[in-house]
Amino acid sequence: MLQKLLTWLGLGDRRNGDRQKVLQKLSGFPAISEWVLDPYHTQIRFRIMHMGLVEVVGRFTRFSAQVRGSSPAFTDLAAEVQVEVDSLQSDMLARDLHLKSAEFFDAEKYPYITFRSTGVQWRPLKRFLLEGDLTIRDKTHRIQLDGELKGLVLKDLVGQPRVSFHLTAQIDRRAWGLTWQVETQDGTPAVDNLVTLEIDAEITTPVGMEALRQMLTQMGMPA
Repeated sequence: MLQKLLTWLGLGDRRNGDRQKVLQKLSGFPAISEWVLDPYHTQIRFRIMHMGLVEVVGRFTRFSAQVRGSSPAFTDLAAEVQVEVDSLQSDMLARDLHLKSAEFFDAEKYPYITFRSTGVQWRPLKRFLLEGDLTIRDKTHRIQLDGELKGLVLKDLVGQPRVSFHLTAQIDRRAWGLTWQVETQDGTPAVDNLVTLEIDAEITTPVGMEALRQMLTQMGMPA
């Protein structure tokens, strides 16, 4: 298993000078399969072009996830994610209200966006494809996320292991019924149909997450 992971990290060549240091770190990483998402160090964003001029960036601030994967190789990586549509923010209140309205996400009728992975394919250099079902407005379609294992920490500030991932995908919003559109006076669509999804996720153990919340409480900060 470690040999396969070294290959994914681009360290399959035994002559690589970094190989032994990485191997030592991986050998000490505990075998864990159940993880929790750290919401304080996770971002779920989307990007979409406005009139072909600039990208508007939106994000969701409330979400939860169940993550499974046997460390340190994560060959069986799997995730179930639930996002609260009403937590959408794009740094413009009028736009946020429009996106939450029935013309877009219809947050009142469809309060959640969900993703459930169905399989993972690992590639060299820490990269993988995570396939799964994305549900928006009760419409479900299979998508593929391009992923990268960004890093592993054996012991964080509270002595627990942590792992981070970066994932991206591009989808056509019309497939999920997000069809609202207007055109400028010269015929340019106001909103592109292609949307880029971006996720930066940090996971830790349930013990680690609870310890972090306790530490924040002791520091007088809201957890």
